[in-house]
Amino acid sequence: MASTVQPIGNNTNFTVYSPTNAALGPRPLFTQIGNKFYFIETEVTKNWHDAYATCRQMGAHLISFDTADEWVQVTNYLVKNKIISDIWTSGSELAIQGNHVWFPTTDPIALNLWKPGEPNNRDGVEHCDVMTHDGSVFTGLNDVRCDRFFKYICQLSN
Repeated sequence: MASTVQPIGNNTNFTVYSPTNAALGPRPLFTQIGNKFYFIETEVTKNWHDAYATCRQMGAHLISFDTADEWVQVTNYLVKNKIISDIWTSGSELAIQGNHVWFPTTDPIALNLWKPGEPNNRDGVEHCDVMTHDGSVFTGLNDVRCDRFFKYICQLSN
């Protein structure tokens, strides 16, 4: 079962429900890291399309990275808070194969954030991009199947 999502203000608390419908209690909706605000899903995993839809319901979008500094700030925050998991980003090549862009802006993924050897579109089915890790640090972006289930980060638009 998905988290309860309602359009609300940036620093409002809301109740998140677990798959058993047990209330997990209020928690801040968005966390400020640097000069941006993020919702970091640490409990529920979704495929890329459902994660994207959930972010849109919050008035946000899946995370994208405009600068290397933003990548460092977000990944340092995740490591410090022991959130080491593959995490959906807004990156995809769904519109034009071989052209990875941040969705919905369609800005190209211009930073060299890719894990070595990626993106590789293994077996012709890897079209959505995750932040990937080696168990202790984030190592870059990786293209994977969009129907896989991962945690995700929503980002408020500036």
